[in-house]
Amino acid sequence: MTVPVQQELHYNDVQDFLGPGRHRFFGEGYKRADHRLDGLTAGTDADGPWVRGTAAVTYPQDWSRKGTTDQLPHLSTIDVLLLGVQLSELVLTRHVGFDAEQRRTFWVRRARIRAGSSPVEEQLAGFPVSARLVGQGASPSGPDRATATVDCTVGTLRIRTEIDCPAVPGTAAATSLDDVLRPSGSRPFGDAYRSRRQHVEHVVVGADRTRATAQLRVDTWGEAAAPGDGTEEAFQPSVGLIDVFVTALQLGQIMLYELDGIARADSNTLWMRRTRFEAARPQRPVHEPIPVTASLVEPALLRTGDGETWRSADISAVAAGIRMTCSVAHRLP
Repeated sequence: MTVPVQQELHYNDVQDFLGPGRHRFFGEGYKRADHRLDGLTAGTDADGPWVRGTAAVTYPQDWSRKGTTDQLPHLSTIDVLLLGVQLSELVLTRHVGFDAEQRRTFWVRRARIRAGSSPVEEQLAGFPVSARLVGQGASPSGPDRATATVDCTVGTLRIRTEIDCPAVPGTAAATSLDDVLRPSGSRPFGDAYRSRRQHVEHVVVGADRTRATAQLRVDTWGEAAAPGDGTEEAFQPSVGLIDVFVTALQLGQIMLYELDGIARADSNTLWMRRTRFEAARPQRPVHEPIPVTASLVEPALLRTGDGETWRSADISAVAAGIRMTCSVAHRLP
């Protein structure tokens, strides 16, 4: 049942509503995942160049907690984004020949993630992944840049990336696939995403509970703040897709829970159906607070044949030149 609302809500920090980030997935929980790619092979067939392998993702038991209950781990949108960009970099290195210095200038212009028919839960210890180069073209960045489109599968999910890359390839085609993604700790789409923290502050939620604004501060340290390797490394420290995603989803949670008058501790898993990212530029400095606007688009109540009620909506957000839309649904208590 929708709760009538009359005035804006103001919070100094998203934690004032959602609780401490250390026990929430979009706070700190997503950083506790370990990702591994094994058995990588590469080839070319009638449909173009490809890379295939097996991935594993592990989470600690208390990766996300609601009330006193630990949630069941499943393959997340962030896992798929990280693995999809890694696979894209692999196929471009192997089949186009970009060297390490060129790969540091890669950046993700667009990414589209689509969920499968069922979540990946029990199979997290090993599931198939693949990437295929499906298109190359000119880049709006200039004549010395190009774009490459890569279709990836990560378990039952699909991700299409559009990578802005140098127009002239290098000579790295013989690089071992296992060596391309090393060292992982210095890579923005490797393990360096853990060495950063998002502070979502000065939150204002509109009276209709479908619009919100906030200020985002991003702290980086260790390998995330130092020169490293891989996609988008040349532009670090910089606001990333994951920073905007977790910020938007936390604002979206506040709006969704307020819209239906429920507490986070009583809520059910927020399932992602589709997610789209679009970045206008690779340089997105983190030195000053960044304005964020977020909204719920077309929120709807869905009733199932067995009497359950679900809330669906698109969470849309803009920050630092990144636009993101995530289609979500959760079962109401």
